[in-house]
Parts: sequence; C-alpha cells; structure tokens
Amino acid sequence: MHDTEDQTEVKEKRFDKIYKDYFGPTLELRIQFFNLLGGIGLAAGIAIGMVSAFFHAGFFVLTLHLMISLISCLMLLIAKAKKCYKICSWIWIISIFIFIFPALFFFSGGHKSGTTCYFLLAFAFTVVLLDKKSRVTALFLEYITFIGCCLAAFFYPELIVKLPSEIIYVIHIIFNFSFCGIMIIIMFIARNRIIYNRQNQVEELNRELAARNETLQLYDQMKSNFLAMVAHEINTPLAVIAASSNDTLDLLDEEPINIEEVKQNQVVIERRVKMIDSVVLDLMDKVAIENGRLSLSRQPINLPDLLVTVCETHLQKFDLNNNELIFDFQSDMPAIWADSLRIEQVMVNILTNSFRHTKNGTITVSVKRSDGMQTVSVTDTGEGMDAEMVRVVLKFYISTKTDYWRHGIGLNICRKIVTAHGGDMSIESEEGCGTTVRFSLKEDISDA
Repeated sequence: MHDTEDQTEVKEKRFDKIYKDYFGPTLELRIQFFNLLGGIGLAAGIAIGMVSAFFHAGFFVLTLHLMISLISCLMLLIAKAKKCYKICSWIWIISIFIFIFPALFFFSGGHKSGTTCYFLLAFAFTVVLLDKKSRVTALFLEYITFIGCCLAAFFYPELIVKLPSEIIYVIHIIFNFSFCGIMIIIMFIARNRIIYNRQNQVEELNRELAARNETLQLYDQMKSNFLAMVAHEINTPLAVIAASSNDTLDLLDEEPINIEEVKQNQVVIERRVKMIDSVVLDLMDKVAIENGRLSLSRQPINLPDLLVTVCETHLQKFDLNNNELIFDFQSDMPAIWADSLRIEQVMVNILTNSFRHTKNGTITVSVKRSDGMQTVSVTDTGEGMDAEMVRVVLKFYISTKTDYWRHGIGLNICRKIVTAHGGDMSIESEEGCGTTVRFSLKEDISDA
C-alpha cells in the first residue's frame, strides 16, 4: 500500500516537473506554444502510426509517421537544452511539413485521399508556431509545396501509390479529416488556455504592482510627513534657543549685568536642548523598532515601586501646571519580567503628556492584576482629545495642532515597547473630560 502511494507521489512530482519545464508560467508565450505543438506532433505521430499499422498501410508510411514523433521529440529536447526555439521551429516545419507530408501525400493516395488535410494542419500549426515575417515565409513555402504536390499528382499519376479500394479512400478521407480537425481544435483550445493563463498572470502582476505602487506612495507620504515633523519639532526649540541666546548677548552688553535673567535664558536653552535630544532619541528608537533591532534587557522588577520612583524623580520636571499626583496600587503585586529602563521610558512619555495637558487637576497612576497581567493606568482630568486624535494617537502621525501630544511618535514607540514585552496599550479620551492611558505587562517570568 505504501509502495503504491510512493510510486503515485513520484509520478505526480515527475509530471509537475515536466509541466513546469515546458509550460511553466515563467516561460515566454512563444516557447509555450512551441512546446504545445511539439507535444501534439509527438502524440499525433504515434497515434496515426498505430492506426496505419492496424490498417496495414505499409512499412514506409508507418516509418514516416513515427519519424514525425521522433523529430517532434528531438526538437523539444534540443530547443529546451540549447534555447534555440526559432531554429528548431524551422527544422520542424521543413522536415515534417515540407518533406514528410508530401511523402505521405504520394504514398497514401495523393489528392484523392485524406492526406490533403495534413497541409491544413501544417498551415494551422505554422500560424501558431511562428510570427511576423517567419510565419509568412513558412506559409508561402507550405502553400507552394501543396500546389506542387497536387500538380505533380495530376500530371504524373504514376508517382502516387493508390489505395486498395474506393471504400478505403472514403475511410481515409473521413479519418484524416476528423483527426486533423481534432488536432486543430485541441491546439487552439490549449493555445487559448495558455493565453488565458498568461492574461491572468499579467492581471495578477498588475494588481501586485498597483498595490506596491500604493504602498510606495504611502511610504513616500510618510517620509514627507516624517521630514516635515522633524523639521517642525526641531525648528521650534531652535527658534527659542536662538531667541534666548540673542537675549543673553544683549543682557551681557548691559551695565550692570542682570545675572538672574541670564540664568533664566540658560534654563530655557537647556530645556529646549533636552527637548531636541528627546526628539532625536525617539527617532532613533523608531528606526530601531522598524528594523527589528529593539533590544530588551529584562529582569524581575516590582512595577509599583518602579512607578513611584519614576514619578517622584521626574515630578518636578513634569508638573508645571499645579497638578496633584495620586497613586492607586493593588496590594501584594508580584514581580514582572521586564526592561525597567524601557518601562520608565513609557511612563515618562505618558506622564509628560498628562501633565502638559492638565492644569490644576489630578493625575492618577494605578496598577491592577488580572489573568496573569498587570495593567498600569494613567488617568488625568485634563483637556482630553477628540475622536480622530484618539484614533491615530498610538500610530505614527503628524498633528496639525501646535504643541499637541509631543511630536507624534512618542506614544507609538511606547506601544511598540509594550508590545515587545508581550502586552498591549490603549487610550480612552473625551475632549474636555480627560484621558486614560493603559498598558499591560505579563507577570510570568518563566522565560527568564
């Protein structure tokens, strides 16, 4: 049973290889036509040879039919090996249509028999096999050959080997007409099928090209947006730095020098330099993430302790709007397996946005456990976002509003970091009613 299945599988693989070698979609259309006609010639020669042997048509006629199969087989193999399809096409046409068919014509009853149908078969095959000037030349030669055979049979009837009886003539005509008609029908059906498959292939390629073109246009637009965003985000702090620097130079020319105002200008410059540094770091993270080079140095950490440390360390830097920070942690929280620096980066980004867009309000940081996950929520009572901003805020975007949710990639990077930890991130917000940012991290540290 297994041997039979193995043999069937071997045969299927062999058939698939033959089909790929001779009719594969990567082959040119003209090559597929050549292989199609060569295969038909090979099969037709064997079939008619068997019929000729059955009706005792004679050794020479049988030999001519088998030569058709042999020449077809040789041309298929040589053309595939040497890639000389045009030369092999001409050899095939001359040897079979110009020499063998006329020989069959004279040895099988001449113009009164069914061998005249062979020349119609030759015309049809030539139309499919060749193109342009080669086709016209071959058809002219075949036509001249056919006319010459008919005239020779008429003026020199002794050249014709007559069939035994009139009934044999009738059978010969019916058989050859039917056989050639079937061959022509099969040829054109197979040819149309090849053309249909090629058209489908072209249409599929066109669809792929159209999709790739849309993708390239999207990437081009993203690149333009990216450059516009970088220019905007860096230009704004640079303008402030330039203004503060000029003001400092003016202050240094005054007598007495106002040291406090100079220090204030230096503080402003320092903040703007840090803002530019933050933009550059976010851009570097974005590139690393997109290229799959985001590295995580995981270790067991207590998430509530990390959040408290981050908030207390950066609270003075974040809160310029007189907000209150509230912690709401579930008790007995187990350690999680995470990169503490990356989680700190996520929290800094979220808290920066919350404090920036909340005035005289509250920022609540909570941690809850559920289904092996620890979920961090940062809820503020600030200005919130409209529905469109909520939809795109976790994606790479360009805000048309000034000073709005950083520079459009910070939260996108945060989400990528959380996703790399096996968690997820979401945002709920309503304009005028505040915002809640949540992200979840796994408790499982078995991967350690």
